[in-house]
Parts: sequence; C-alpha cells; structure tokens
Amino acid sequence: MDPEITKRTILALLGKPPYEQHVNTINDYTLYLIISLWDYYYSTGDAAFVKLYWPRFKALYNFVLERLDADGQMVQRPGDWIFIDWSPMDKSGPLCAEQILLWKTALSMAKLAALCGEDTTVYSEQADELKRLIDERYWDEEKHAYIDCYTSGKRNVTRHANIFAILYDFADADRTKLLMQYVLENDEITQITTPYFKFFELCARCSMGDLVSAQQLIASYWGGMIRDGATSIWEQYDPNAKGAEHYAMYDTLYGCSLCHAWGGGPIYLLGRYCLGVYATDIGYKSFCVEPNPGSYREIHGIVPLPQGLVRVDYKDGNLQVFTNCDGGTLRVNGESYMLCAGKTLELAVNFT
Repeated sequence: MDPEITKRTILALLGKPPYEQHVNTINDYTLYLIISLWDYYYSTGDAAFVKLYWPRFKALYNFVLERLDADGQMVQRPGDWIFIDWSPMDKSGPLCAEQILLWKTALSMAKLAALCGEDTTVYSEQADELKRLIDERYWDEEKHAYIDCYTSGKRNVTRHANIFAILYDFADADRTKLLMQYVLENDEITQITTPYFKFFELCARCSMGDLVSAQQLIASYWGGMIRDGATSIWEQYDPNAKGAEHYAMYDTLYGCSLCHAWGGGPIYLLGRYCLGVYATDIGYKSFCVEPNPGSYREIHGIVPLPQGLVRVDYKDGNLQVFTNCDGGTLRVNGESYMLCAGKTLELAVNFT
C-alpha cells in the first residue's frame, strides 16, 4: 500500500460537510470509506491523519444515521443506490448485506473514536443493537444462512450477506461452518459475476483456511477472463457468456468497462495468504510471515511494509524469508522463528 495515494483517495472520496449524498450515491461506498479509515490506520499507524479528518468522518457517519429507518437499518432514500453487487438479490426492503456493512462501520467508528480520545459508547451500542436485529430478522434456521430481505416473504439467499458474515466475524464459529457448507460451497446459490465481489468471497474462503479453493477460483475466474481475451481486468465477467456478450452491461451492448481496478484482489490475496504476510500490531510494528503455497509448487514474491519489505521464496522444499524490518516472526507448521532485519532465514520445509 502506498500511504500517500491512499490518503489522497480517501480525501477525494470524503469531500467536505455538509453531506447531501452518499459516495457516488452508493450507500455501501460510504460505509466502505469509513471502514477504510481504520484499515488505513492499522496498516500505517498514521494517527495524525485520522485525528485531522475525524470531524469530517463523524459528520459523514451522522449523515448515514439521519437516513436510517425507525429500526436503525440502512434503507434506500431518494437519491440513494443500495448496490452491494451486480447480482440478482431481493432488494424489496432492508437488505441484510447492507446492515452487516453498517454494523462493521459502527465498530470501526468505535475504534476510531477511542483513537481520538472520545467516548465509544454510542457506537458500540449501535453495533450491538444492529447485530441483535440482524440475527433476529435475517437468520434462517432451515436454510442455515442469512436471507437477503425479510419483508418480502421470499426468504431469498445470495452469497453476499453470508460472505460478509464470515469475513467480518459477524457470525460465530458454528454458523460460519454452516455458511461455508450451505452457501459458499453450494452451487445452487447464484454465483458472483464481478471480480469486485469475487474478491470478498475469496477472502472469506482464505480466512477459513480454504486457500486451495481460492487458488482454483483465481485460475478459473481471472484465468478464464484472460482466456477469453482480457488484457486488463473487466468490470464484470460471466464465464458462461459467449463472444460479445462479455462486453454488454448497463443495458448496452458494449457498456462493460474493460479496465476496472476493482478486480485486482488476487494481488492482495497472494501476498496475504500465499506469502502469508500480515500485521500483528498497528503499523506493522510487529508482523507475521506464515507462508502457504496451497496448490502451488513454488511461490516467490515481495510484500511492501510501511518501513521496508518482506521477500518470500519457496521451491523444492526450501523456504527463504528476508526482511529489512524489525518485529517479524516466521510461522511454519506450528513452529515460530524470529526474523532478523537484514538477514535471510532459510529452512527445509514440508508444507502439510
């Protein structure tokens, strides 16, 4: 992550109060923006940036609250766009995926408020109440899944809310296992056709330790796009489409963007789960390197950190890890090894 590019992007999307519409009119994009501020801080440790723009983020969150319904749920108001994804889902009333995003946003606001020395109670209480409501109204015991919408009576299940429930640790361990079995591993549930939301699905799979299926999806989905002629990442890709059908979108024969940055998720996934690099403290003051080749016979790559980099190479049972940063720990097959800045740690490894 380039902190300067990230900060400029956050500020461009944030704008200035008073707020009169959601980011790009899309409710979920506003929520993602607030969540991203905590993610930015956790990755960089840049508290000064958060504190400088905290009043704007509070104003944006208050704008969100003003447009909720009487139950505290996010609903579509005039000028809003409840998007989530280009996928058939029941949006005839409050949408579960949107409420889980709102819950995650409230939790992020609580952590940001604590960082800025403010009381977190109101945000934590909002998150707790919303979680209670979501579990009460959207969980379907027979389907073993969260439904899209409870007001229509359709009890429709799509992947999106259930992916968020796994990825954001909304569901407990028992429900998470059910969601993997009855939703993510269920081919009868409509497949996602955007590389944008496919990324969230792959993240959910990887977080559950299912790296191999994520690698298979990268090969079949992004690889399928390449085999169908892509030289950049398309806004939408349906493997079942043929010829010019791939380029149709927005009710226009050639309306699909053929160079869409929202599909670059495998870059993150490979660094986080194959090379296995992730922060264990704010700003990578400490970090872990937990390589996992999965179905790959060899892996080679560099992951940039705020203060340096980590390089991981694995082939033929030989693992080499180099970092020029302090605070690193290598974890392999249940064993931990301290990484020394400026030195390469080499091990003979049999990944099981």
